Amino acid sequence: MKPLPGSLREAWAGHISAEDYERHMAAVGQAEANASLLEELFRDHAPPAGGRILFAGAGAGQCFDYFAPAVIAAYRATFTDINPAYLDRLAERLSGCDISIAVDDIEDSRLKGPFDLAIAILVLEHVDWRRAVASLARRAGRVFAVIQRNPAVLPPRPLPGTLGVLHEVRMALLDPAELTAAFAREGFRLTRTGGRDVLDGKTMLALDFSRG
Repeated sequence: MKPLPGSLREAWAGHISAEDYERHMAAVGQAEANASLLEELFRDHAPPAGGRILFAGAGAGQCFDYFAPAVIAAYRATFTDINPAYLDRLAERLSGCDISIAVDDIEDSRLKGPFDLAIAILVLEHVDWRRAVASLARRAGRVFAVIQRNPAVLPPRPLPGTLGVLHEVRMALLDPAELTAAFAREGFRLTRTGGRDVLDGKTMLALDFSRG
């Protein structure tokens, strides 16, 4: 039996399968909700055409099951994750798209900026988020983050397969005010918010930060 990881980082780097994660996200409606937030972003608040976009901690790209990949054709898009198996699955999803894919650590990225926009969806809760904020701020002039908000009492829900490890190594939800303050220290201001409610009383909360 594969030993349990000792941290969230280890869990996402090589323990949790993309299949188990995607099955859960589809069942609770989070993948579709996140895709809706992305659709709104590119429809109403899009970066300049031809700009460089970074999808940091992109995972396997499940949102593109609900959001047309053709939308990103107008940009120079780079997708990263710490887990190469997730990126292999993402590459299959986005085959035919002119994109760059790289194994990279959102906490300490080795990518060269600048990016016009960095997108981090449901990833900051699973890493050292302060380090991730500083790393993103060094590389992008704008950061679009989606974080998870839970009700005071969260209904119990079993997690499928390898995802069950999250009962042992739990993520820490973020306080939007703390996240906003962290970006402010990097010279960013919160320009807008958005949200989508999903199953079990959770909310996918979008925060759009811009430098200056």
